[in-house]
Amino acid sequence: MTIIIETPDTRAPERDYILGVVLVDFLGLDWQRVPSVREDTRITVQDHSGEIRMPDILLQTRDEDWLTHRSLPSRPLPVWDTAEPGLPVTLVDQYLPVIYGDSHPGLQTQGPGPDSESSTINHSQLTHHIPLDIFGAAFFMLTRYEEVVKSDRDEHDRFPAWASLAFQEGFLERPIIDEYVEVLWAAMKHLWPGLKRKPREFAVKVSHDVDGPSRYGFKTPWKLIRAMGGDVLKRMDFASALRAPWIRAYTKTRLHPKDPANTFDWIMDVSERHGLTSAFYFMCGQTDPAKDGEYDIGHPAIRSLMKNIHRRGHEIGLHPSYGTYNRPDLIAQEAGYLKTICAEENISQPLWGGRMHFLRWQTPITMHGWEQAGMDYDSTLSFADQVGFRCGTCHEYPAFDVVEAKPLKLLIRPLIAMECTVMGEKYMGLGTGRTAMETFLRLRQACKVVNGTFTLLWHNTELPGESERNFYLQLLK
Repeated sequence: MTIIIETPDTRAPERDYILGVVLVDFLGLDWQRVPSVREDTRITVQDHSGEIRMPDILLQTRDEDWLTHRSLPSRPLPVWDTAEPGLPVTLVDQYLPVIYGDSHPGLQTQGPGPDSESSTINHSQLTHHIPLDIFGAAFFMLTRYEEVVKSDRDEHDRFPAWASLAFQEGFLERPIIDEYVEVLWAAMKHLWPGLKRKPREFAVKVSHDVDGPSRYGFKTPWKLIRAMGGDVLKRMDFASALRAPWIRAYTKTRLHPKDPANTFDWIMDVSERHGLTSAFYFMCGQTDPAKDGEYDIGHPAIRSLMKNIHRRGHEIGLHPSYGTYNRPDLIAQEAGYLKTICAEENISQPLWGGRMHFLRWQTPITMHGWEQAGMDYDSTLSFADQVGFRCGTCHEYPAFDVVEAKPLKLLIRPLIAMECTVMGEKYMGLGTGRTAMETFLRLRQACKVVNGTFTLLWHNTELPGESERNFYLQLLK
């Protein structure tokens, strides 16, 4: 069955991209777009009766307003009660914010009129009106359209959560686009019961940015003394301070088993017990000595670590240094170094991916760095200051350059939660108590509702003691 999409004949590259993502990547359907003289979007199925109509807002924006504040959604957003049409759809919440769509949303179902011989609605003749511009909203969220339009940035030149529509309108903790797609599918399935969608299952993906593989092993003598002082004065960890010189001296060909940052085998043990594959993203350059790692992946101890990770069936990836987010050439250079070292150690993988350091990201420039580097996916896109669904989805999808209006080969793997965001005093500051756990589990459950992937970042350095490890174990149950 082929889905026919009639749309206004505007912004063809943008329309073809987002229709492909929603209908093929997310739903697994065949489709054909037919440009028409119309103001809305009409969906039909070839050789079948019935239609779905939706508003068409964003992708009819005038050229002079495109990528300007005039094209952003009007606030406050209207809210639609999805229970009104009576479609069988499971969402995080029945009330959906309308990013683009009808000003006063409501779904109408039209069947035979009052003069019809039958009082039963004939589903084959239904017209569903969905008050959401699903494709426009999906384009807005997935391409990070607003991050090109708005100039808000934090001290690390990152687009902050507080500047996003999702945070301002209270839906950052919802996979809003996945929910929109579920509404669309419910309407389609109601009209055309013979349609089959791509099967999806809830999954968990864990990854670990290796900012520091060792607390002491790669430090200069002066930095070693400072680290020992921090152990005593900040952490009251006298045992680690006493061991520090011996750990540094030992780190010649492998990491010391007593090094507080050497949690790699423990992490892999946990992942294997839960049927998970851990991805470890290594730094392969230094553009800011104060913020980047102190190690070189060419060091024998790091080579040994990466061989152990590969031998155990886990993944190795790239964690570009601090100053690369707006320098595609540097991302490509660091990726090349990673692949060179891996080739020398006979490490081969079907996929190569990773995440930007400090979650620094500039749309669309950073994507071009990953593309230029020949990497398969990036898993940066979450906010540093608030957890949630920065892209509105917990499903992987192909990237798109909203400035040049062209699709990219790179896949975006949205990051849903980073441990530092929830626990760190600088961000949400929830520590390791009940509220923190409830936050993680709420996000995990939201992913489960839409059969998505709960992508979790946990640094190897953030599992130093029993309490932190117990928290991590509880979260992965």
